[in-house]
Amino acid sequence: MAHPWLTSRRQILDNNYRLPPEGTAEVDALFSKMEQLAMQCSDQATFEQQMVASPLSQEYNSLIAKYSQYYVIDGQTTSEHLSTMKKEAAASAAKEAVKSGIERELHIAAVQAMPEPLRELKFGGLRVVPVIGPIIQWIGNIRWIYRLFGGRRKDDISGQDPSQIN
Repeated sequence: MAHPWLTSRRQILDNNYRLPPEGTAEVDALFSKMEQLAMQCSDQATFEQQMVASPLSQEYNSLIAKYSQYYVIDGQTTSEHLSTMKKEAAASAAKEAVKSGIERELHIAAVQAMPEPLRELKFGGLRVVPVIGPIIQWIGNIRWIYRLFGGRRKDDISGQDPSQIN
């Protein structure tokens, strides 16, 4: 029968870890030593002081670290949970790659199915519209010539002294 002072430590391992048989044997051996120490102490405060001073405390912490991969998260050990997360991430990445490829292929098919004037409008914008296109081109040329000879748009602040900007 486990000493009441050891119950919480044992419950941490029993409730939160799914230990392999060799781990269970190590835990049982350690708790047997801890039980012997508890029997030598008159009260829990003395036991806790003796535990801290004894190598059993370090052995307990080392045991928890050694079997950390068997810690249970959502019904799975840490290593099982990590494996599940990796599988889900791989499946998600594959699904997204397929989805992206399908979307790209559908876009290409839709563009190829468009009539030529509509396709030109989609990619050329208003520049391909018979009357509007040349007007837009002339406005662009005038702006280009204006900037070529040092002109600047009113809202263009590049190259100005920062102290002169409102």
